[in-house]
Amino acid sequence: MTRPMADGGASRPDWKLPALRCGLEITLVALITVYLWANVASQLLSGIVAVLGIVGSVGVLFYYVHRQAFAWVKYASDQTRRRQQRKKRQRKRREQQLQAQQSRQSED
Repeated sequence: MTRPMADGGASRPDWKLPALRCGLEITLVALITVYLWANVASQLLSGIVAVLGIVGSVGVLFYYVHRQAFAWVKYASDQTRRRQQRKKRQRKRREQQLQAQQSRQSED
């Protein structure tokens, strides 16, 4: 399974699709919890089901926030690496141009 939001591409990580998926999964967890909570006769079990539903929803939310944060950190580090490589190439090119000019001046 590919991870479209953390694939290391050159473009910014997309947040719309992960947010939609997270919302759908939280809704699914909440609906299952409400269904079980409404059909359990014991108040103790109803409380346990409610707590598990809340913990599950928060867990899903944290999972997607973690993945999105990871994607942004990866994107930022890739951008920094590209910037450093570009500066290094420019510096090397300038040094070569200076050496070429100096060699031409020394020949004259």
